Amino acid sequence: MKRPLEIKQNALTDQTALRINARLSLVDTQIRLFRHELTLLNPEQSELEQVMFSMFRIYSDLLQARWIDLTGKEQVRVDRTPDNEVIKVATEMLQNKSRRYYFTAGMALSWEQVFISQIDLNVENGQVQRPLQPTLRAVIKASLPSMGEGLLVINFDLRSLLSQLQALNQADNELLIGAGDYRWIVHPEPGKTWHADLAEKRADIVTDLPEIAAKIKAGNLVQGDELNNQLFTVQTLLTTANSEGGLQDIHIIARTPAELLPAVKRQAIVFASIITFVTALGGLSILYAYWRHLTQLNKLSQSVQNERNNLQQALQRQSTLIEELAEAKKLSSLSVMVAGLAHELNTPVGATQLALSNQERLLEKLITQKQTGLTKTAFESFLSDSQQSLEQAQHNNRRAVELIQGFKRLTFERANDELNTFNVGQHLNDLCHSMKGLLKRSNVRLESDIPADITLTGYAGAFTQIVQICISNAIEHAFKGMSGACITIKSKAQNDRILVTIADNGVGIARDVMPFIFDPFYTSQRNNQHTGLGLHMAKVWLEEAFNGTISVDSTLGKGTVFTLSFNQLDQLAADIRKAGSTN
Repeated sequence: MKRPLEIKQNALTDQTALRINARLSLVDTQIRLFRHELTLLNPEQSELEQVMFSMFRIYSDLLQARWIDLTGKEQVRVDRTPDNEVIKVATEMLQNKSRRYYFTAGMALSWEQVFISQIDLNVENGQVQRPLQPTLRAVIKASLPSMGEGLLVINFDLRSLLSQLQALNQADNELLIGAGDYRWIVHPEPGKTWHADLAEKRADIVTDLPEIAAKIKAGNLVQGDELNNQLFTVQTLLTTANSEGGLQDIHIIARTPAELLPAVKRQAIVFASIITFVTALGGLSILYAYWRHLTQLNKLSQSVQNERNNLQQALQRQSTLIEELAEAKKLSSLSVMVAGLAHELNTPVGATQLALSNQERLLEKLITQKQTGLTKTAFESFLSDSQQSLEQAQHNNRRAVELIQGFKRLTFERANDELNTFNVGQHLNDLCHSMKGLLKRSNVRLESDIPADITLTGYAGAFTQIVQICISNAIEHAFKGMSGACITIKSKAQNDRILVTIADNGVGIARDVMPFIFDPFYTSQRNNQHTGLGLHMAKVWLEEAFNGTISVDSTLGKGTVFTLSFNQLDQLAADIRKAGSTN
């Protein structure tokens, strides 16, 4: 008798919970992606509002976006008006939010945390906005050179979500949703919603359904419970909010209308009286009920598929962002090589110029002596000095040529993604020379132990890119101003692999940080514009290009060692050559 209703109630509460969880997950993803976009674009304060306008064009359910400084003062704010116009709030209208609960909660966040507020009605200047705007706020810490540190606060419009949930009401099952114990946000009687926000007579789960509220508080499962001739099924979405104003527990309640269950009972009595006479009809009724049940499950399955597609789209947007940041990382590493080349060329080019200037001076002196009387001793002195100047110029010119050839090798290999067999020592030495400028500016000494006879079959450009990322990571993170900073790079052949180690004598990596250093966007220096993609990209490229591995060993106060294992790709190269000859 009650089982079909219980099944439909379970399906209704599950579908509702799925939609709410998906929306909360999307709120977290949206504010994190927007912070990453700000870090990437690095706008000036005058440009920040335009970036926020772009976000409003992408996401139609945003009500407000604000940048609040560490004193609680709004610096930039963009609102969506009731007629769907996106406007910038004038400077004189900006407010101080230091007394609002979401500012206090935001200031207590770590860099990776997001604060999601309670669900309530939007309030401005102490007044509930009309028409009513059910709102959820997300807060995250952010930092820009033009703004300093602050809080990024986004108000999300929940009217569309609540309308979708309200539409889930069925003729034989009503949907009630309570945000915490003191606020209905969805109710079959619209007049009972938002009483806590409107300061009206109480209407909430504690007041209206005290028996259900008591069972929830006691941790008892409400599953098809009968109370006052109604069936109830309750599902509670628990939150981890531990600060004032944090997201409340969401109580999802499905109940039958007051007149339905007695009617079902009467129908059951009549059915029991005539069952012996209408067995065939009873079988048909069971088949029909089963068909309806399958129809409901199919609808629920389709709804789950739609929600999964939405989450996949959000994940695709994040993957696109990672790819764009990876390209920016490649350009950044190229700029490091260009700067290193310029620094290294300065010495031999300058020395060559000095030798040529000295030769010019000797020639002018010889001409003068010729006019006044050239002696044998003076001529021999000219020949000796000229030979020294030319030798110095030739030596430094050869040095400049070697540097340029090394740089050409690096840049050509990075632009060429074909498999080839290359000399590991030559490429590592070229890379070390190209990074000397960065090492000198960072006051870091580089030592190397690289055999000259090791070769590797693979992608040379990816090889140097991976090693450069690890060296740059050590320069940026390992030393923190300490003196005597030193990085040691070694390579050796081991069976069919090439091992490269990059060791530093820096501060080391904390044990609680170690499991996350290869995760995308994880960094301890977000305020210095680091994206947290370096080691993640090195690991991905090493695994994909060389089927290799990267490991790390670190001791606090003593330093860190990264070990890179590159597999020889001889078989893959042979297969490619064979396929080319066949074609």
